[in-house]
Amino acid sequence: MEPTTVAFVDQYLEAGGAPFNIMNLLTTSYQGLAAMSNMVEHDILQEARASDSSPAIEAISRKIVERFNAGAADAEFEKSQKLPGYIEEMIPHKAWRKTIYRLSDQNPKSAMLSAALQRIADEGYQAEMTSLSSASLHTHVFYSLLVECFEKLAPATDENIKERMAELINTACRSEHTYFMALYILSQVRHRLGIDAESVRRIEQELEMFMLEKYDRPQLAVNFRLLIDGFTVGSDDRIANSLAAIFQSAYASTGDVTTLYKGYHGALVGDRRLPPLDAIRNERILNPIFEEAFGHIWGESVLDRSPEITHRYMWLIACACQCTSEDQKQIDKDQLDSLVAQMHDLDSNLPRRPILTTFNSAIPKVLEWINVPVLARVVLFWLRDYLSYDNFTFYSTYFQRSEIPTPLLLLEEIGYRHPLLKPLVFETYKDSFESKVPEFTPEKQINLQKMVINRIATLIQLNYALPVIHYFLNKAEVTDEGIVAYFIYRSLNQLEGPYPEEFYSPMLVLIKHAIDAISTAKGKECSVIRTFLEDVDDDRARSLLRMLPKDSEQL
Repeated sequence: MEPTTVAFVDQYLEAGGAPFNIMNLLTTSYQGLAAMSNMVEHDILQEARASDSSPAIEAISRKIVERFNAGAADAEFEKSQKLPGYIEEMIPHKAWRKTIYRLSDQNPKSAMLSAALQRIADEGYQAEMTSLSSASLHTHVFYSLLVECFEKLAPATDENIKERMAELINTACRSEHTYFMALYILSQVRHRLGIDAESVRRIEQELEMFMLEKYDRPQLAVNFRLLIDGFTVGSDDRIANSLAAIFQSAYASTGDVTTLYKGYHGALVGDRRLPPLDAIRNERILNPIFEEAFGHIWGESVLDRSPEITHRYMWLIACACQCTSEDQKQIDKDQLDSLVAQMHDLDSNLPRRPILTTFNSAIPKVLEWINVPVLARVVLFWLRDYLSYDNFTFYSTYFQRSEIPTPLLLLEEIGYRHPLLKPLVFETYKDSFESKVPEFTPEKQINLQKMVINRIATLIQLNYALPVIHYFLNKAEVTDEGIVAYFIYRSLNQLEGPYPEEFYSPMLVLIKHAIDAISTAKGKECSVIRTFLEDVDDDRARSLLRMLPKDSEQL
């Protein structure tokens, strides 16, 4: 009904009009559009609350997007300086928030929609916006999304950081400019943290790897990295050009290493300003240098360069590891030279694929070397080659069920002393677990797998449980159920509840897969798994518990 109808009726009656005529006019002309609109609105809102993807909601959303006038909306917003009432009513409902996101993607420069996105973020719906391409165009929204991602990453550990990176990657890697902004913010945080910034550096590297794979534009990643590290892109700077060459090719040529050595070493001994140190600490720069310096120890290549060139490779590695401060006055040159000397000592005295007696005689020296992280890394690759060389000849020659192979114990020691090397230790264990030694009978192969599982279980004690569990989860279909059951037992035997969901949930899947083998396992193994299931408050655990025999039935 028209808003002025009542006033018109009063005027008509005051002028002497017949009430019957008024009633006749009202009843014959009234169509009830307002009431019907209210009823339709009520039904739509009810459906929106019940479903976020109904055909009616989708149809209305399309119409809103088609007919939305961004200019008129912005003019109204600038005049009132507050969001329209219809936007305020849309925000609590996920279906209508999606409509706002679509409007924002279609009208990325709209001031009113930018304010709407900020309000949505303030209300706690940031997770919905990580895939929104227009969010990066609104700086205040993008920064709040980044902060949300960083807060979720803060408590991450070695074992779950990759899983928690997904949301940050969706937010930061939407485009080249969002990636650069995120990288710049992370670099500033890293500089402020100084020596404690290793976790931030790893986040940068994960983003960098994703961008390289997604956009397949290595020059873009190189330029961004050089800019962040303080170099001028496209200049005649020889150091920057050598860094770019190593970054792109993943190979550290003698010429590029010599240029870097002269730049960094020359500045240090000549008391000149050092080039940015962050550049040579980047894994995509340091790893190729490391491989060229020590790869002959575990590879097939023969070292044919002069001792002076080898020294330059080692000095750059030592500089990257030792010089953690940009302040030249805080760099201990004697300590730097000492590390280089240790590298030369290791390079000269570490035996290449030795027989067991020679290997055992080198152990005292090896235990000294693995106190130093970079030398422990060299020893780790050496052990990996020693175990796997020539189709795992080491195991076919020396393996005995009653004796733990010394190389496996050294790997355990490296993982204990240097937490950042745990992923590489685990990779080496996996090589041995997956090996198929030609001379082994099936029984002997299973004994080897169980021995490796015993060593892998120590990684779980060292807070590296999730990557280990997920590995066995992925391998469960192609691994003997008895081996899976043994892994479950060895893992749980060293832990006590309460268990976090991210641990017990994949473990329950593993138990379900190996339930038949667990049911027929030795009494102690089954008992340990039963205790775990009793401690987990989950319907899946209770269901699995009912499938296991009682302790008395196994005795």
